[in-house]
Amino acid sequence: MLCQRCQQREAKVQLSKIENGQTHELYLCEICAKQTHEVSFIVHPAIVPEFLQALFGFNPSSIEQPSEMACPKCGITFSRITQAGKLGCSACYETFEAQLEPLLRRVHGGGQNVGKVPVRRGIAIKCRMEEKKLKEKLQVLIQQEAFEEAAVVRDQIRQIEQSKGGEKHDT
Repeated sequence: MLCQRCQQREAKVQLSKIENGQTHELYLCEICAKQTHEVSFIVHPAIVPEFLQALFGFNPSSIEQPSEMACPKCGITFSRITQAGKLGCSACYETFEAQLEPLLRRVHGGGQNVGKVPVRRGIAIKCRMEEKKLKEKLQVLIQQEAFEEAAVVRDQIRQIEQSKGGEKHDT
């Protein structure tokens, strides 16, 4: 099929646009697709690994010998992970932790996945998470010798413990 804009080259890009509930399709060559304002970027299947490497900020010279390190369980190397865009097994997380942590922080905005809280047990889980955060905050405040703020946080922890059924934990 020829490009619907220039009528000279083979169409390799399909644009689908929905306007007022109607779908309009446009078939363009790569040159015309690059010139249109309808597309912000074009990804060719052959460059997806490079696209992922750019997205993850992988620079082979910035990491000490990633191709030499391999996962002891599945044998995959870090350079192969960046090319494939996925890990080989669960042991890869530990093996490549130093390389993956900054990458995951950049992609996900944090280093810990908290996931969704189940509806049925959500209240109990949220209380435990809140209690854990408050206990960590209490320790920081004690180290900073901010005892007045620490007393407020301690009281909040006690309220959570009382609402759970009177369980008491040493703080």
